[in-house]
Amino acid sequence: MNLPIVTTGQHPDGESVRLATQVAGEIGTEFEPRKKRSVRKLMREYGRPVVVAGKERYEYHTNPDVKPLFFHPGLAAIRIKRLQRGGNDAMVDVCGLRAGELFLDCTMGLASDSTVASFVTGPSGLVTACEADPIVTYIVGHGLATYTDSPEEVLEAMHRIDVRNAKAADFLESCETGSYDVVYLDPMFEEAIEEAAAFAPLRSAGVHDRPDDRLFTEAVRVARRRVVLKAHYRSELFDRYGFTRIDRPNTKFHYGYIEV
Repeated sequence: MNLPIVTTGQHPDGESVRLATQVAGEIGTEFEPRKKRSVRKLMREYGRPVVVAGKERYEYHTNPDVKPLFFHPGLAAIRIKRLQRGGNDAMVDVCGLRAGELFLDCTMGLASDSTVASFVTGPSGLVTACEADPIVTYIVGHGLATYTDSPEEVLEAMHRIDVRNAKAADFLESCETGSYDVVYLDPMFEEAIEEAAAFAPLRSAGVHDRPDDRLFTEAVRVARRRVVLKAHYRSELFDRYGFTRIDRPNTKFHYGYIEV
């Protein structure tokens, strides 16, 4: 893997340098002083991605023409508020998710789905989230632990997520049979959607292995109750692996499930 260099924001002080040096050590890479250089110039000089370790957030720059990846809760807080008011959430409904259950998110991304699942399963449940890319894992894991600009119940849900840097199929193989109530698969980059600009940083930064037989076989083995798939409405995965499909009119993504 082409590890990024780590630098500070444009106007660093001593604390900024200390923080960026610490991040570089935790990632296992080099710290490079900013010296007023743009991120684009740093990427060109070193031929590598760049992590900007700012005091407010960490940014992961992988492509000078794409906005950086940084942690934010996305729609998780809005979805949780809707649930608190007695509304529905499509993912929660398809999963049939309940308090106290064990939920495995095989494609963490920015952990929006994991956060909602963690809110529903509560302190007596467990949400494990896998992310194959180690830098995305680091950025999102740090964000889940340190983000503050959300209601307390959302932050508590974030803090409960067990983040794992692992390819989903490899992690599933390490699990005992029936060890999670729900196994959730969201290979959202199987087919790109031009208007999904919010996904561009994650699409640029993450590892996007094409789903294969091993992933689905292991998911069925590990799930105690249900395997749930979220995929583009044109995806062949629903039929190929025998999912009961739930069509969602006027949406690009549909859900499917396998009862175990």
